[in-house]
Amino acid sequence: MISCLLVEDQTLVRLGLANLLNLSDVICVEGQAENGEDALNQLEQRDFDVVLLDMRMPVLDGLGVLRALQNSTKCAPPILIITTFEDCEVLVSAMALGAKGYVLKNIELEELIESIKQIVAGRKVLQPALTDYLLQKQIAPQIELTEKERQVLTCLSLGMANKTIARNLHNSEGTIRNHVSHILAKLEVQDRTQAVLKAIELGLV
Repeated sequence: MISCLLVEDQTLVRLGLANLLNLSDVICVEGQAENGEDALNQLEQRDFDVVLLDMRMPVLDGLGVLRALQNSTKCAPPILIITTFEDCEVLVSAMALGAKGYVLKNIELEELIESIKQIVAGRKVLQPALTDYLLQKQIAPQIELTEKERQVLTCLSLGMANKTIARNLHNSEGTIRNHVSHILAKLEVQDRTQAVLKAIELGLV
């Protein structure tokens, strides 16, 4: 069984989702938290296989949880963001802070269960509807990037590997590697992680 910590501030949503997940034969919601501070306390006290994390919460929000886990000496479990279109602006930051994937709250139960299994298996989960939305975002004009470089930068911020970016943007991996090199040069950074962090800092993604 996959042990899960469910972090969601809306009581009815949290209890309903927990009950549905517990009906499956592979997932057991062994912890529930109504805010980020409660979630961190539970993660300190015991181990979970996966965390389902809401973004908007009182006391400490989802990004606050991710930042705290990055600074923690304890190894954090993989984290799947459960969000809405209204919150997807923060997904870029969430992925840069170590989240392994994201899904919408209106996802079908079977798809959510499969997403959890994929996350636990070490894979990323990027729900197409949200990815498409983020790819359409306008990037700040003061950085002289081509349209393709803008799309590649957005994909980088979502944690995509070159192969996945190539498939999504219908280019070869070699072409994507060239775009990544140009992006690193224009942002004056050494690697992909620094590129994402600087892009977030500059408000580019």
